[in-house]
Amino acid sequence: MSDAARANALTTSYEVSALRMEIDKFIVPAVTLVIGLLLCFFMLFPLSSILQLSFFKDGQFGLANFTLANFQKYFTTSYTLNALWHSLYVSFATTIIVTIIIFFFAYAMTRTTIRGKPFFRNVIMMPLVAPSIVQALALIYLFGRNGLITAHLLQTGWNIYGATGIIVSEVLYCLPHAFVILYTTLSAVDIRLDEAAESLGASPFKVFTRITIPSAKYGIFSAAALTFNLTITDFGNPVVIGADYNVLATEIYSQVTNLYRFDLGATISIILLVPSLMAFMLNYYISRKTFAMISGAAQPVIPPSRPLKKIGYSLYCGLIAFCIILIFATVIIGSFVKIWPYDWSLTFGHYRFPSIGGYAAIWTSVWVSLIVGICGAFITLVAGYVMETRKPFFKQGLYLLAVMPAAIPGLVMGLGYILAFNKPYYIFYGTPWIIVINIVICNFTLGILSSISNLRNIDPSIEEASISLGGDTLRTFFKIIFPLSRVAFFQNFVYFFMRSMTTISAVVFLVSATVHLAAIEIIMLDNDGWTASANAMCTCIIVIVLFMLGILQVVAKKTGRGAEGSMAEV
Repeated sequence: MSDAARANALTTSYEVSALRMEIDKFIVPAVTLVIGLLLCFFMLFPLSSILQLSFFKDGQFGLANFTLANFQKYFTTSYTLNALWHSLYVSFATTIIVTIIIFFFAYAMTRTTIRGKPFFRNVIMMPLVAPSIVQALALIYLFGRNGLITAHLLQTGWNIYGATGIIVSEVLYCLPHAFVILYTTLSAVDIRLDEAAESLGASPFKVFTRITIPSAKYGIFSAAALTFNLTITDFGNPVVIGADYNVLATEIYSQVTNLYRFDLGATISIILLVPSLMAFMLNYYISRKTFAMISGAAQPVIPPSRPLKKIGYSLYCGLIAFCIILIFATVIIGSFVKIWPYDWSLTFGHYRFPSIGGYAAIWTSVWVSLIVGICGAFITLVAGYVMETRKPFFKQGLYLLAVMPAAIPGLVMGLGYILAFNKPYYIFYGTPWIIVINIVICNFTLGILSSISNLRNIDPSIEEASISLGGDTLRTFFKIIFPLSRVAFFQNFVYFFMRSMTTISAVVFLVSATVHLAAIEIIMLDNDGWTASANAMCTCIIVIVLFMLGILQVVAKKTGRGAEGSMAEV
């Protein structure tokens, strides 16, 4: 090659490299802008539509149209106002009960040497694999007007419908959520503080009240705030077992679907949003305080527990595990017996699903959940990568937008989608795609936090080495960051998939005559009196989610390729 040709080739190579570098400068700002606009359009815009309909006549924005008539109507109508007091009552009662129960359960898992800890931990997490409505269905089969225990074993006229049923079902639903927080807190607090207090002559009771509880106080408050938020925003359990005991979530649904009062439904949504937002902010503040209480020298070694303590906590954990297993066993068995509790002969007749959706609703839920899982896991990983490693100018604003969905009840978001996107020019409205968008946005917070946590475990020098070898942002992400995050990516995928299969409140307003989802079909079947078929639909969802969790376990065991293999691909 002549000198002129060689010079021309070098110049061309340099120009291409320079062009790529110039383009690379705009990639991070462009991705940040796109993610920010998506969150604004699909989260803030629906919320603004609710606010507009609540505070302005006929939803027409303008100072002359500003009014508080909707709020006046709500607070001067005793029936609708009762929904607020009912919600606060069941939420506070559930919060107190769950916090006490799960604290001692987490204490047993972290501070005692009882046997069967893996079994107890797996059982306490079981409510996560099913729609929240599963607890209500099982409690009706056991303690309803024709329940197995109330009407047939005890032969009493008492039943569990109303506030009692909502509280019990919400307690069983919230246990795993609170357990994750308290288990993490108690595991991280240095157990040597307890040992030092005992060596100085403190009694076990004094150690528990003066050392253990104060060291875990932020975790306790965080679990309580999360439980309150989950209870006051839940729709599935109250709509099934609440009977005439209305709460805010069921009142929103009733105003919109039964009375077509979108303005009053939007007003109640604002009222529901206030305590939910307060609980979220409290939980966020407390969670930040929790890290200050965690010792970096925490010891995982647990001293042998006294025999009486082991027996007591084993019975306690066994009782809680029995209650959860009983709930799931009741739903599953109830889907196979002919007539509960009169004819115990087995049948598959309930799996014929006498509803419009039927198995088509299950198939729709599966493919929608697969798309939600892929899109949600990828978008949150990209957003986490941009915020954590590239630190754009708009990082704080983007992070605020990313965590906001956790403070917005799913029912409120669903109503906002109706008000905002029920227009002819939004071609995705009335299609499964609006459900995909809604579920991804509603669950964006945990996905982004999980991605950021995973990215913090990746050595920054790996990315620096990639850049020094000529890798730009796209090449570094797809050939370094993504392979190193594949396990976390699949965990997020399963999380989004599981939430998509089990969520009710976020999508109850978005199903249509042509789009049916399995979780919503459960409510429809129960309302039409096909409770056994509703149990069968629940069972199908549980099996599908467990199957996906099994795949996650296989993938987690199969992955093992290190950073060196990924670096070779740059």
